[in-house]
Amino acid sequence: MIHNFAKQQNKYHGDFMRIFFVTFWLSSLIFIQAPFAQSSEPYYLFPINPGKQNYLAGTMGELRSSHFHAGLDIKTGGVSGKPVHAAADGYISRIKISTGGYGHALYMTHPNGTTTVYAHLSKFESDIASYVLDRQYQEETFQIQLFPSKNQFEFKKGDIIAYSGNTGSSSGPHLHFEIRDSGQRILDPLQFDFKEIEDHITPQLKNIAFVTLDGNARINETYGRYEFDVLKVNNQYQTRVPIKLKGKIGIEVYAYDLLDGVYNRNGISKTTLIIDEDTIFSELKDKLSFSKQKNIMVHMDYQRYRQGGPKYNKLWVDDGNKHDFYVIGGEGFNFDDSIHQITIHMEDSYGNISTFKTTVNNKKVLYKPEPKMNDFDIYRNHLHIKSKHAGTPPLITLFFSGKKKQITPYRTDRKVAYYLWDLRKGLPDSLDINGEMKDTYLYSLIPSGREVSFYNHDFDIHLKKNSLFDTLYFQFKKEIDTVNNLEVFKFLNWDEPIKRSVEIKLKPTNNYVDSVFQVYGTYKGKIGSYQGGNWENDEISFNTSSLGTFTIAADTIGPDITPSRVTGQTLSFKIDDDRSGINSYKATLNGQFLLMYYEPKQKLIWAVRKDSNIPYEGEFLLEVEDNTGNITIYKKHL
Repeated sequence: MIHNFAKQQNKYHGDFMRIFFVTFWLSSLIFIQAPFAQSSEPYYLFPINPGKQNYLAGTMGELRSSHFHAGLDIKTGGVSGKPVHAAADGYISRIKISTGGYGHALYMTHPNGTTTVYAHLSKFESDIASYVLDRQYQEETFQIQLFPSKNQFEFKKGDIIAYSGNTGSSSGPHLHFEIRDSGQRILDPLQFDFKEIEDHITPQLKNIAFVTLDGNARINETYGRYEFDVLKVNNQYQTRVPIKLKGKIGIEVYAYDLLDGVYNRNGISKTTLIIDEDTIFSELKDKLSFSKQKNIMVHMDYQRYRQGGPKYNKLWVDDGNKHDFYVIGGEGFNFDDSIHQITIHMEDSYGNISTFKTTVNNKKVLYKPEPKMNDFDIYRNHLHIKSKHAGTPPLITLFFSGKKKQITPYRTDRKVAYYLWDLRKGLPDSLDINGEMKDTYLYSLIPSGREVSFYNHDFDIHLKKNSLFDTLYFQFKKEIDTVNNLEVFKFLNWDEPIKRSVEIKLKPTNNYVDSVFQVYGTYKGKIGSYQGGNWENDEISFNTSSLGTFTIAADTIGPDITPSRVTGQTLSFKIDDDRSGINSYKATLNGQFLLMYYEPKQKLIWAVRKDSNIPYEGEFLLEVEDNTGNITIYKKHL
């Protein structure tokens, strides 16, 4: 669908506000309770320092590595222990303690059907804390999830329910706060008019990128993806150099929002792309579905991010992207040789708008981008090849299991020529570039949406029906690290987004002792992340969400246990494992279970007594096990 937009920004703003308020009204139909619908007082109270100015470290929809940020990250001045207030009347419906994710978290259900979430807490309100401690001792576990009865923990709006902290995967003290509707979709809390947050700053655009979406498309006469600097002139962004676009092109932006008083780079709520006065794409991140969070891997430019770049927001709906916050979900735009005007509006949750505007195909192109590539790269269904020459560009020869095909360049510069081959026409196993043979390591074209198994003498791989977002041009090579005597299995699609994990079976030639040897990821030749694995008939299988580089290595050394403080009143230890990582720990006092809290970021565990008045006396035993079954035991008579 295409909607006509007037040239003036105020017309755009008016149309957007109508869309926004209609969307907001529809999403608010769930709030059917009279107190919310009729009261002049805001339904929700800000949970930290209500009534005072607060600052945010993260907002709704911010691009993270594997998900869109949900809710708000509220700063707490770099410290833990700030009182957390109930945002509205309600009851605690869920309590969760975990070493990762949200850490210590409370979920509160309200009469209007919504749920508020408070995460990374340091401790709970005393009655909740006592209840949790009792259940932890009953179930003999630190990590726990509980669902109290409806009337067990009721609170009024403004009551203190917990204290802020830095638990779970938090990278610093803050409160993570969410508002969810009755269907558990996450709503943008900033749409509820919290006066504690001030924002008078427009979103910041840092760079724009153009992407060729088919083999005939060109950006300044070149195939691929290219970034362009922007500058701000008369309060409007534009490109620094003339741009020529031809064929089907996608547009990406690296942009973020700033709020008053802080420098954190936050998410942008609304982005709209207009070409020649027609809206081509529009997104509104006012609510998010947990089930669709993985789609961020094709919403942003995942390859650019994996290669060390920032997170670029695509202004088209790429293949495999099933997210539902697109108002108008375009698939790119077909540019002809005529002049076109590109306008991008970026609007934050407070209505601050930034605009990018440029005209393409109106000036002679002086700058042709030089692709940052190896001798050949795979990009969006095509093999992109470059070859140096001394005046006459060579023909490139592609070999297909004995057959061959010669191709000519699509672009020739003074010393370099560039070539394209559509991989849907066949997968070459090698190339002849100026007399030098190059192995492509291409094994198979694996389509998305199908269950596929691929078998090889070095490995097997099994992909589920929903493992891939898009077609995968599967590449692999095996190497031997002679220095460390390691077999290295290189799946060369490490920067491809994987929607659901795939199962890989490695078929090593070396002899290994089962269980002692497991699969590890490698990075720059060093053994890294533990992947695990199950041995059967001298082959080891494991699941992964990244097609990277793996090896098989042993872990024969148990975890380290270092006493931090051991007294009759306090028991705390540092625990660590330098290869496979900590799998579990268990403590007893005089043979009885003793609860130990665990903070992985600090590698710290400490005892929490059921009765704080009783000192630690008797035989204390701490047992820590790593992921390959090595156990270290610490004993002490207290």
